[in-house]
Amino acid sequence: MARASPCVAHYTCMVDKRISRLPDFHQAPHPSRVYSGLSAGADSVVTVQDSSLPKDKQEPQPLLPDASRRVKDCCERFQWGESGSGALQLAIALLLDVSGDVDTALQWHEHFADTYVRRLPPAWTVPELDIALWLHCFENARPHAWVAAPSTPESPGQGVAMYPSSHGD
Repeated sequence: MARASPCVAHYTCMVDKRISRLPDFHQAPHPSRVYSGLSAGADSVVTVQDSSLPKDKQEPQPLLPDASRRVKDCCERFQWGESGSGALQLAIALLLDVSGDVDTALQWHEHFADTYVRRLPPAWTVPELDIALWLHCFENARPHAWVAAPSTPESPGQGVAMYPSSHGD
């Protein structure tokens, strides 16, 4: 599928795309989406609340794996805070919901799972803007601008955090 827009999230691009690919957050139709997750053992629930809806329709709605599984089937359920395939499924679902673009979700889901989803605590709340900014930063980074942090004795196997490169790119 072709990308619908070079923008991320439910935001429109600034008028002159030659100047900037930055989203124009003043034009956002959904500036107040908030995702929440709660994991209790084998049960995990992810919801999305959109405060731009009328007050009587602002109840959190479940974010189900179905749509993301049609894009790429990694797991039957969402997981986070671990290295399982459920983190990949949640990464696809969040990126797909925020960007509205299948190609964006497929391009970034593994990296997003490694640097973001697998680091979420058992109970979390993430504004849509955080995910949109993550996408913007990684989509607009210079090539090789991000490097994996090494594992340390205090956090073995946690070498997936990304930090600015010290290379003079």
